[in-house]
Amino acid sequence: MNDRIVYTTYDEMQAELLRLHLERNGVPCWLRSMRVSGYQGITIGPLGEIRLMTSAPYAEKGKWLIRQAVADGFLSRSEGNLGEVG
Repeated sequence: MNDRIVYTTYDEMQAELLRLHLERNGVPCWLRSMRVSGYQGITIGPLGEIRLMTSAPYAEKGKWLIRQAVADGFLSRSEGNLGEVG
């Protein structure tokens, strides 16, 4: 598959704001929630992740935009993780 994770978080609002930020800057992306329906209390570990996804050609630009958002103070470093590109 050509899908890449560019960011993971447990915060739904943060994930949505980043999705909008990337799309406004030309990176098509979507959210993939790993949360299991019926278990709303699980918000840590792999079952609580919300993944910001894009296709391979946009992954580097997406990660760069997220790093820039951290540098500009739009996003705290401790709230999520950049995904592996490759």
